[in-house]
Amino acid sequence: MKKITLLLSILLLLSACSNVSEEETQYEIYKTMYQNILNTTSFSTSSNYFDISATLTRLDGGEYRYDVFVDNAKIAMYDIEILAIVDEGLLMISNQMMPSVGIYGSEEYAMIPYQVNAELGYVQGFNLNGVTNDTNATIKVQVTWKDYFKIRSYKENFAIEVSV
Repeated sequence: MKKITLLLSILLLLSACSNVSEEETQYEIYKTMYQNILNTTSFSTSSNYFDISATLTRLDGGEYRYDVFVDNAKIAMYDIEILAIVDEGLLMISNQMMPSVGIYGSEEYAMIPYQVNAELGYVQGFNLNGVTNDTNATIKVQVTWKDYFKIRSYKENFAIEVSV
């Protein structure tokens, strides 16, 4: 009986120590992706696997809205995660949340050529947007995904110049 009590106590202690909330885990993924973008020295402007583009639009009040479009998959992409940041030359994570897909929440997204089914999470593409005060901006984007079997992971980093 002592052994069972001791074993249950140890299991309870271990489970209490590893009690990390899902939000904390998701925020850690966000920070890791953000830091990966900041640490990247070589960026692409296009992909062989999907289309990516960005626009900048003037808003009332002197601000500008940027839109990043990731769509038209050329291969099957699963568990997609995307983070777009406006690079202002800072080497630290901004206190403002940047637009993201697939990091927060429990939804999983996939882009499969010629297949769209929102109920199953198969989308044609994504539009990430945010606001900046600059008329010229560099938007840095990291897109990660997995293959059909969810074994092999892929990551691409992009730098897109936009201006009004």
